[in-house]
Amino acid sequence: MAIFASKYERKLPIDDTQPLSCEITTVEEVDGHTEYLLRVQRGPTTENSWNILRRYNDFDKLDKCLRISGIELPLPRKRIFGIMLPDFVAERKQALQVYINAVLMNPILASSLPAKRFVDPESYSQSFHDHAVQNAMLCLRNDSAWALGGTMGAIGWRLRKHYFKVTPKPPEKSSNKLVKSGSQSHQSKHFAAGSSNGSGHLMDGGSYDPNAEMVAEWLEAGPDKFIEEKEITGILKSLMGLQHQHIEPVIMAGHTESGCLVIRKFHKHGTLKDVLCMATNPKNPFLSKYGNPKGRTALSMKQVATYGRQILEAIIFLHSKGYAYGHLHSGNIVILDDCVRLLDIENQLLGVPAFYRPFFMQHSKIHTMETVDVYCFGHVLFEMTMGYPLQESVVRQITECPETLKCLLESILSKEACKSGLPTLEQLIGHRFFAQYASTGEAAAAGGANTEKPHFKLSLNAKELLKKAAIKTENRLRDEQKSVKNQKRIVRVQELMSSEEEKRKSKQKAKLEHKQSKLKQQGSLQTNNGRLSLAAATETAATASSSTLAASGPNAADSFNRSESTPEEPTLAAFKSPPLTPAPHFGTIYQRDRDLPAASSTSTSASGSVERQSSTPNLLAEDPEAAEGEGEGDELTRSALLESICKFNRGSLRKVRSND
Repeated sequence: MAIFASKYERKLPIDDTQPLSCEITTVEEVDGHTEYLLRVQRGPTTENSWNILRRYNDFDKLDKCLRISGIELPLPRKRIFGIMLPDFVAERKQALQVYINAVLMNPILASSLPAKRFVDPESYSQSFHDHAVQNAMLCLRNDSAWALGGTMGAIGWRLRKHYFKVTPKPPEKSSNKLVKSGSQSHQSKHFAAGSSNGSGHLMDGGSYDPNAEMVAEWLEAGPDKFIEEKEITGILKSLMGLQHQHIEPVIMAGHTESGCLVIRKFHKHGTLKDVLCMATNPKNPFLSKYGNPKGRTALSMKQVATYGRQILEAIIFLHSKGYAYGHLHSGNIVILDDCVRLLDIENQLLGVPAFYRPFFMQHSKIHTMETVDVYCFGHVLFEMTMGYPLQESVVRQITECPETLKCLLESILSKEACKSGLPTLEQLIGHRFFAQYASTGEAAAAGGANTEKPHFKLSLNAKELLKKAAIKTENRLRDEQKSVKNQKRIVRVQELMSSEEEKRKSKQKAKLEHKQSKLKQQGSLQTNNGRLSLAAATETAATASSSTLAASGPNAADSFNRSESTPEEPTLAAFKSPPLTPAPHFGTIYQRDRDLPAASSTSTSASGSVERQSSTPNLLAEDPEAAEGEGEGDELTRSALLESICKFNRGSLRKVRSND
């Protein structure tokens, strides 16, 4: 057939529940337009990352596809002029980063096909719908009971699960029918099996309501599929023979190497999630129903306890038969006349990831199939109580509920419980909350539509295969949890190192600034002190010189002038620099020189120089203020000031010749 001519390239199964992160690293100009380089990473490890180029128009197309959800997204507006300016490009880059973060951090939007194709076009570019149609027709090719109808659209959250309408075929006029023997009468009550020429396996269940609407669900196998094809056939037969008042029966099941096709009854009132989100039409797309619901409603305590107890009874029954459920969430629960029924019990057989896998991946204590079911039950219980789903892996605060229910939720969803360990299914069903609010009589009456005794028979070989597959699934879960834990540790170490480096740099910067400030203050202090001392010394010297000239008369002035012009005068370099002398003593020196006799004034230059040199220390020694200043002052400051003073008053220290 031509429809099967195109071969679907099946790659290694991808876990669609792994979170995707995106960072706009650089901006490039290509052929006159701007392109943004996106660095995308799947999961916690950086090894699984890649780069893609996107234009603004690509962001705009994504936004148009996501508008059906009714969620307001911060996409920057389109601009016509000035789009190549550097400032505008940098501003738009930041705005687009905020936009893509808002998309990927929303679990409803992040799980949609447009968002997946935007950040990972290589893995999600193929047509999943065409692949589903091909395999569904392959499963029903030799079936004489069902005819495949049109698609129902993306009414579920899984990208690789597709829903089709099916109608019963009219009975064939051919008389070539198999007649069952008496030994087969008991088996016909549960299932009948057949094959379709080796290309697929098909099983038809027992009786069904001909007036009920049926739906065919095609689901592609996931990364945790560890059971061979030949063994899946027998287990699917057992699933079709399963009877329990809180589990929706399977009418028909067929499978290929790619996945499985299941036919079951379609409930027009929708699932428990439709009830909580007040969705009037369950056939609407998943984004429009749950993206931004128009209203939400919570259940009464009696309903929460009754439905919760029924869910636990169904899960405990499956575990007792060696079959783990593993896919509990509000979208897999339907309510008929106050009676709960679980859907998609075949998911565990196909190894597809659970709805809450991104949450319990963060807790290493949730690593067995039973703890996974317990944890998922806690989320469903919280959603029924509050009317909205828990958007985190743990609950932080629980209010507006009875104390017994609060205690039950905290035993499953609190941070302490996820670290220490969760209760078992038997411990949960024995909690006092169900005994206080649930009515077992009404629950039994609600299940009166199906009063048959629960039945689910698996062969020993099937139980062993399911057990081995569960162990492999748990091992893969532990490995991913270790990877997440290691990545968190690396991030914490990097943050710590970054903070320590910042602290070290800040400390060094503060130390350098303090040192520079201290040096600046010292320099300012030295400059100010030098200016003040120099000004005082200059003023005192000028006063002393004036007094000396006035006392000596014209001859002294004439001698002073001649002494300034004599080249043979000894310079100050021949004398040893005396210590700093207070300004008032200069007047005393000149006064003593004036009172000396004429013979002393006409003595040799050497004797006069020695007398003045020896008189200066005596004056300094007798003055207490000078001694105190000498002990407390700075050596560098004194030297600088002394040199300035000596240079200024050089002429007064030279020998003066007298005509007398």
